[in-house]
Amino acid sequence: MTQATGPVEQTQADQSTVLESLRTRLADLKDEPGSLLEALYIAQEMLGYVAPESIEIIAEELGYPEAHVFGVVTFYTLFYTEPQPKHIVRVCRDLSCHIAGATEIAARARQEIGAHPGHASPDGLLKLELVSCLGQCEKQPALMVNLDVHGPVTEEGVSDLIRSLREEDQ
Repeated sequence: MTQATGPVEQTQADQSTVLESLRTRLADLKDEPGSLLEALYIAQEMLGYVAPESIEIIAEELGYPEAHVFGVVTFYTLFYTEPQPKHIVRVCRDLSCHIAGATEIAARARQEIGAHPGHASPDGLLKLELVSCLGQCEKQPALMVNLDVHGPVTEEGVSDLIRSLREEDQ
């Protein structure tokens, strides 16, 4: 499953259409135990983040209290409750990646993105996040762009990757 992010410019009518489409897509998940995470990924894929209205629909369709759905959204770091840039670059900074050069990778990514971790780039296209672990120790140092894992990466490789992300959106 891919992670769709990015500021989604929609009118009220567009968002209503997307939310009704979400309701339709959730119909197949109603009888599947443990389908909440999948439903949240669908909502984020459709809107670029998990909007409050999405939480209401998911809770209603899957039979969970809204507080439970909101708790899951805010527990997992790959779900967002506000619009995000199209590309989120997550650099692992845990021990094995740190030893393999993650500090330099993060510094290069920050330089190329042009923003501090947690903030969007000036063009609104990219965001850098420093994360505890990606579970990719065999690919150290590792990073993710949305849900795509890259590794082992070099400083030059990070520059090339970020440049290609910008070029694909021109």
